[in-house]
Amino acid sequence: MLLSALIFICALLPLQFALNPTVTIDLAIVRVLIPFLFLACFFYAFKYKTFSKIKNFSAYLIAIFLLLATGSVLFSQNIGWSFRKLAFLFSIFPIYFVALFLLDTDQKIRRAITALVFGGAIVSSLAMVQFGLQFWLGIDKVYDFLAQSIMPFFIGNSFSKEVLAYPSWLVNSGGTTYMRAFAPFPDPHMLSYYVGMLLPWAVALWATSKSHKAFFLLASFVLAVCDVATFTRGGYLALIVAAIVILPLVSRKTAWKILSGVTLFIFLFFVVPKNPVTNPVAGRITSTFNINEGSNQGRLAIWKQALTVISKHPQGVGIGSYPLAINPEATYRTPIYSHNIYLDIAAETGIITALIFILIIGTSLTNFWRISRDNSFYVAGVASITIFTIHSLVENPLYSVHVLPLFLIIIAISSNTKNLPTNK
Repeated sequence: MLLSALIFICALLPLQFALNPTVTIDLAIVRVLIPFLFLACFFYAFKYKTFSKIKNFSAYLIAIFLLLATGSVLFSQNIGWSFRKLAFLFSIFPIYFVALFLLDTDQKIRRAITALVFGGAIVSSLAMVQFGLQFWLGIDKVYDFLAQSIMPFFIGNSFSKEVLAYPSWLVNSGGTTYMRAFAPFPDPHMLSYYVGMLLPWAVALWATSKSHKAFFLLASFVLAVCDVATFTRGGYLALIVAAIVILPLVSRKTAWKILSGVTLFIFLFFVVPKNPVTNPVAGRITSTFNINEGSNQGRLAIWKQALTVISKHPQGVGIGSYPLAINPEATYRTPIYSHNIYLDIAAETGIITALIFILIIGTSLTNFWRISRDNSFYVAGVASITIFTIHSLVENPLYSVHVLPLFLIIIAISSNTKNLPTNK
């Protein structure tokens, strides 16, 4: 029953909706479900004395990370904001311990991954419908419908208003404005994270499963197309880097297929500039490496600003207080952050906390790398964590109700790979 509940949450993650207990409070449904499931697992472990299942190096690192984040409240400029951020983290991070406790066999891991891929494929399909409707009904009609009728249900009344105040739904490429794929996520960047991290797992399920291969192949295609349609440059770069990183872990034949795929990807978007679909994507890709491009210049300035804050406050300015360190007039939902998860963590909770977070990622990569030499299915874990790591250089998904739980489930799986059998 506990495992079934976790599988349900895995499928629900990208399609979750928000509760509105008050006018100003948006409460994602997983922030209620995860603590309840954690308590159920806790009482089960207490009854059968199985707490040893959640003792490992990554678990200790996560506990230290949360402890240091909590301690940063001592330096906060707004205690209320800090406790709201901590409440978020403490409602989501237990999913790591739940997954660590329940996903202790290869079969259970595959069930969870299948549920995640299933949910990801569904939300990708919905996002592609949303993306395609702009060419039929026009951007304005689709935009207004999403803003008024769809997003308040999925992300909450209050949060949807803030998203609309600082929109990232549109992109201009080659002089033409497009609506990016994003619904029902609050923005295309988080959707790109989500589908990008799941894409390697979908491919792995297709390559290693004996049944439902057609579905997994279709899911891989839908996830990939959706990621492209988000127009998220960090997502594009992360996919390319991940494809290169896993080359030593796959057969020579597979490596050539990966390299051919990357080459075809580049050829498609750069050699066919007149194609109305590929041209805007090509523009986004090329602008990624243009240091003089406007948004790139803006990011460099933001990173420099964050580094200045870190140099003055190596212990951090307090979780949730970074916006106030930049602009004393900022409100809680003013989107002021460094567009880099590592800089954001260091600026708010201290350099040591950021190093702990990097160590969590490094440990997960090491675990997946080790087992993938013997069990090819977990090459997907290396690619998935790499995608998160690279994309996080230009975004911060730490407070995403979609991406953070996915990341925690994946690193919990990495922790459990030590006890799994290999293909040899």
